[in-house]
Amino acid sequence: MKKIIFLLTIFLYTITFAESPKPPKNIIIMIGDGMGISQVSVSVLTNANSAFKKFPITGFSITCSADKLITDSAAGGTALACGVPTKNGAIGVDEMGKSIPSIFELAKQKNLSTGVVVTSEVTNATPAAFLGHTSNRKNYEILAEQFSLLETDIVIGGGKRYFIPESSGGKRKDNVDLLMKLQEKGYIILNDFENLKKSDSRKYYALLENEALKPATLRNYSLSDLTKKALHALSQNENGFVLMVEGSQIDNGGHDNNQELLLNELNDFENAIQTVLDFAETNKETLVLVTGDHETGGAAITAGDINSENIKIDFASKSHTATMVGVFAYGPQCEIFSGINENYHLGRKLLHLIQTRY
Repeated sequence: MKKIIFLLTIFLYTITFAESPKPPKNIIIMIGDGMGISQVSVSVLTNANSAFKKFPITGFSITCSADKLITDSAAGGTALACGVPTKNGAIGVDEMGKSIPSIFELAKQKNLSTGVVVTSEVTNATPAAFLGHTSNRKNYEILAEQFSLLETDIVIGGGKRYFIPESSGGKRKDNVDLLMKLQEKGYIILNDFENLKKSDSRKYYALLENEALKPATLRNYSLSDLTKKALHALSQNENGFVLMVEGSQIDNGGHDNNQELLLNELNDFENAIQTVLDFAETNKETLVLVTGDHETGGAAITAGDINSENIKIDFASKSHTATMVGVFAYGPQCEIFSGINENYHLGRKLLHLIQTRY
């Protein structure tokens, strides 16, 4: 009898252990700004090898903000970065304006590396939600100063103008050169892709344009190229890392009702997704989560051939919509992102994975 009880105890312990899977070592969050289901559908319909087809877990995200049916990128980004619903225009704060720690800040407490790669200005709403705290998303100079006080390892994007004084062609009225301050903290400052490509640093700001990056078709590098550089640096940390990659200008195509721009930016983002999946498939300890912060343009596929040629997109709006966006997950514990989620629930699940680390 005692032997049976002992064996039963071991069995139950094994079951309990099996039900408590180890959290991922690395987390990569990929956000298509303005990328709704129709935008993803174009990729799936026109590309037999679409990266979106390779995710074992899919779902939806409800994108409403705390005060509006239709969110903006500030509230949408904050939901994902901080796990709280907040008002439109707010960055890294709750509805009352109180600062909420982001997944990056929690990651740093666990000695993980962190990085952002975007095609917008790095002080724009989505990246700012991971790096700053303000009730007004337009406080770009304040956000840049907040960034310079953090220990984010890798920052790649545009927006150099908010880090340098007016006397040097920037926007800072306080005459403070934040790039010099960052250099004093040990950061390498990179101003163009050629220097970024050559760099082997593990701690840098690559501000490649004074404003946002050029559209994908006008650059001699891709979002995938930038993502590869970030992964190379961040993966050197044996404790792991958290990386956020944004296809920022998909949103511009929706706002402009410009099908060509939208599809070019979506393709640029999808290639970066494939780069990340390739890394995760090799690494085996990396969770990849792809979603949108909201849908833009009310895009609908209204015509085209059955062989997926001559796809035509019509737009119902030049603004954001409340349409749900897709959720695509791959890697350790990806199953927790299935079904229909509030956007801030996605954020809370990501934060939980960091909090449960050793």
